Amino acid sequence: MKRSLREALVKLEDSGGECHGSRFTPTQKRVLDEFLRRTACVAKLRQGNGFVYRISNSPVFEQHLRELRPDADSANRAHPVRAQNLAFTRSTKGRKSLHAASYRLLKATMPGVSWNRDGELLDLWQLTSIAGALAIDISRNETPLATDSPLWLVENQGLLDDTSWVPEGLHGSVLYYQGQVSERLIEWLCEKKRSPRILMFPDYDGVGLENYARLRKALGDDVELWLMPDWTTKLERYGNSEVWRNNLKYVANAEASLNLDQEPDEVLELIAALKLSGKALEQEAVFLVATDS
Repeated sequence: MKRSLREALVKLEDSGGECHGSRFTPTQKRVLDEFLRRTACVAKLRQGNGFVYRISNSPVFEQHLRELRPDADSANRAHPVRAQNLAFTRSTKGRKSLHAASYRLLKATMPGVSWNRDGELLDLWQLTSIAGALAIDISRNETPLATDSPLWLVENQGLLDDTSWVPEGLHGSVLYYQGQVSERLIEWLCEKKRSPRILMFPDYDGVGLENYARLRKALGDDVELWLMPDWTTKLERYGNSEVWRNNLKYVANAEASLNLDQEPDEVLELIAALKLSGKALEQEAVFLVATDS
């Protein structure tokens, strides 16, 4: 309620003290009507087939606006977004709180893995050995960071913590995308060819398929979906029907977005098997042995 009122009062002030009712949302009009009855510092006047709101007592109006927006003058765009929010709304979460920077963890899986920035080499293995992982700012998509080894995109942190699952011949870098592939990550991957081979390894469920579809739409053949060894047996043994049911809408989104005629046979086989079984397979199954003892 406070947010709607603040937005309505700011809109009224920015309009020079008078604003047509059609410029306000239904919620803003409702809280503004309540505000003018309570404070009498705003008037509602008939104008043609509609009405306008007009500030009728500026000092009282400004006092109430300061309560809702304590320090608009200091909310400089150069300040961090959450600091601007605090100045405008008394809360860091009062408006959008997307940070300017967006970090993802990157880790090397073997010695010799490096990244290049305009001829300057970054030894990712050494940094991984020292610090565990490297945080990269994917909001700086113009940064010419690239590697000549495979780049893995994984959904869950467990696959970053323990990279023993990476197959021989495909060692390189593992990037943890934190459950959802963000638009910033897609933009970062599209800005420059980051790797000769980008392998996506998500959970095999609706969310994973939808994220893969979004990457395919943006990157085309430059990204591939990796299928863990013995995934069919593991799906039967470790598959989860509840996870699958909870993500059905994302399965439909993925199928609508993918050009199924252009997808590799193994991807089509995976989608068909998931739908037939009614189960999802979480990526941590890669650590489990599927053969009978």
